[in-house]
Amino acid sequence: MQKAEYRYYEISQDMPVLVLTGEKWETVYGMDNMHFHNYLEIGYCHYGKGTVQLAERELTYDAGTITFISRNIPHRTCPDPEKADEKQKWEYLFVDFDTILKKCFADAPEKYTKLKKDLEQKVFVLDQKSNKRAVELMQMIIEEEQCKRSNYKYAILTFGLNLLLFFDRLDQKETEEKPLSDTMDYIRKLINYMELHYMENIMAKDLAKSCELSETHMRRIFLEYTNATPLEYLNLVRINKACELLMKGNCSVESVSEQVGYTVLSTFMRNFKKITGLSPNSWRKKALEDPENIGAYQVSVFKGW
Repeated sequence: MQKAEYRYYEISQDMPVLVLTGEKWETVYGMDNMHFHNYLEIGYCHYGKGTVQLAERELTYDAGTITFISRNIPHRTCPDPEKADEKQKWEYLFVDFDTILKKCFADAPEKYTKLKKDLEQKVFVLDQKSNKRAVELMQMIIEEEQCKRSNYKYAILTFGLNLLLFFDRLDQKETEEKPLSDTMDYIRKLINYMELHYMENIMAKDLAKSCELSETHMRRIFLEYTNATPLEYLNLVRINKACELLMKGNCSVESVSEQVGYTVLSTFMRNFKKITGLSPNSWRKKALEDPENIGAYQVSVFKGW
């Protein structure tokens, strides 16, 4: 059975795009493991050649290719075997599109809901002929993040929205999409269910019902594919949401605990410390004192590269 690693990335509350670029991403890429992320991944290949594998299908890439892979979709990048010892150069954006859409469509909730639903289903691997505008927007985001000129955060938000709309308008048939394998589809359904219902008293039977599996089988495939139990992932989601509430500064720890689905305060405190390394009050104090570096105080388990 092919496993899929869960690679978690931290994104600041007020900066919904994480930029990964530089020397680290200009290297010899070995055979990657199948994995999925907690945020949308957009990648640009400056040079290199190979395939992007998504469950039971493969899409080729080379210099100038741009990839768009929604969160929770298992995938991996595999260099061309004949060029396996050669360097490749990639740049990546990890995008919290939910935050971007909420900010930009605050007065149009129906548009926010539709766009979010559409983007969560999309996967694209586009060659140079099809992606010119997307590459331009991606490079503008990278430049703004690196230079940090006046109002750069607003510029990134604007360019980010335009980038999302570019992909939303593309014809999904261009990807030659085939269904995900059954097991990976189950994993995605489980993750989506937890992210939608984390504030509720979720039981194992609820998770099993969401993907029409037995509780035993549900637990087994989730652990085998993600190297985490469903409860560990649920705790990660809940603590992430707790961090968002704590940043607002006006909620008590007890209230935050209840809002993210914990019925026992001590359980919340224990999981918060385990995942972040800090107590809720200590995390909030440091985050409020230094909001620009909030990533340093966010959840750090299952982290990506």
